[in-house]
Amino acid sequence: MMTAHFPGSKISIVLDPDGVRRFRSTERQIQPTRILAVVERVPYTRDHSGSKHAYVPFSAAVVLDGHLAQRAERGLHFDFAVTLCDNGLLPVVTLSGTCRTGELGTAILDSIAEFTGTSRIASTASIDLLISNRDGLGLNDLSSNPVFCVNPSWLFGVNLEQATQASQDALAPRIESYRSRDAVVAYTDGSLPHHGKDRGAGAMVTMQGHWATQISPKNFSRNPLMAETTGALLALRYTPADSDLAIFSDSQVLVSSINDIASGKLQCRQAHHAAIEIAIARRKGSTRAVWVRGHNGNCYNEAADRMAVLMARHFNAGINPAQTHSLMQMIIAEELAGLTLAV
Repeated sequence: MMTAHFPGSKISIVLDPDGVRRFRSTERQIQPTRILAVVERVPYTRDHSGSKHAYVPFSAAVVLDGHLAQRAERGLHFDFAVTLCDNGLLPVVTLSGTCRTGELGTAILDSIAEFTGTSRIASTASIDLLISNRDGLGLNDLSSNPVFCVNPSWLFGVNLEQATQASQDALAPRIESYRSRDAVVAYTDGSLPHHGKDRGAGAMVTMQGHWATQISPKNFSRNPLMAETTGALLALRYTPADSDLAIFSDSQVLVSSINDIASGKLQCRQAHHAAIEIAIARRKGSTRAVWVRGHNGNCYNEAADRMAVLMARHFNAGINPAQTHSLMQMIIAEELAGLTLAV
């Protein structure tokens, strides 16, 4: 466990003969009546090889725009740091650890209990917990835990920058180990039913645990390339603009179009080029496309293919979107069942 001490705190820390760090004398309590803790956490996923990938939040606009979409938390992991403060709001010590999603509250309590030498703290609302909500992850567990009073009103306006910075510093070595791999990796596909009057659909699934599907716009001509483009546009438009993006597609024509536009080497112009060009222009991160052979056992590609087919068939048949959404979740679970990924 990583620890960091701070000078000037009103609480003294001692190393007892049994090797456990505890609060000194009167500050030590079997069940502390009140603790102020500042928490910083960084989510990440693991791919099939076990490598860590920084979690990149997916734009909420994909849901607001009415597409079938989901950002699930199952499979996420957290690196976290918790800084304990004294009654004078001065940081005492910073602890760090790792846990899975859904276990953040327990992990925080265990880290405090290990450090102080107490049993796990169980007093209702005995810990005032200050935690940011930049991406909305990891808060359900904390909010439902009766031990925590998350972001209590009395904390607002209080300067806790030193404690927050301490938590961030404790996480820095962990973040650095996978920051270079924070690009969004998206697999996209499209489907166009055989009937000429029907609309096509596109789908996308990312290694960061996002998926989305969309019916092709009305102004798209009804051919397979427009359906493939629909899937790629989901990735282009809704990946955070600052994040690098790699789109994997089994359409060589689409891959060439994306790479030509991204590199400024576009020679000809077809109906789908304008939509791709606009989507790439809004991005600050790099954009590239990679060809992957279709139906060759790649679970991400297979998931995108099945979702695009399902979306197109259900839309054109007028099937209830709630049923479609439920089946999408089943497809993700089936295709990516073997991965320790957020799915």
